[in-house]
Amino acid sequence: MIDDLLLGDEIALYADAAYSSQKIRDKLKRFGIKDQIQRKGYRGKPLSEADKKRNKMIALTRSVGERPFATYKQHYGLARTRVLGLAKNMTFYGLAAMAANIRKGAKFLKEMGLPELESTG
Repeated sequence: MIDDLLLGDEIALYADAAYSSQKIRDKLKRFGIKDQIQRKGYRGKPLSEADKKRNKMIALTRSVGERPFATYKQHYGLARTRVLGLAKNMTFYGLAAMAANIRKGAKFLKEMGLPELESTG
């Protein structure tokens, strides 16, 4: 799938260890895209301390983008996608995204409160 997703105008690619391969790293280098794919260990060749540190740094950035998906799974029953058809699934995920944004906005208002409105008259 990565070949379909890369357009060549990206600055960096952040991805989990499932995308870690020499072929993908070579492609990123050819396109001048910064490699931010987490490394993985192999049998008999565990991750080095440098790779562990690198993975933690990448995880800080990736966690921001992964948070909404964790919310969908935990609060809206989207841990597994039902095979209902693309249109129905898109609708369901769209509703989940709207609900998550409303929930996030409500939490923000609860913590920060409404701004004081000044009288105009």
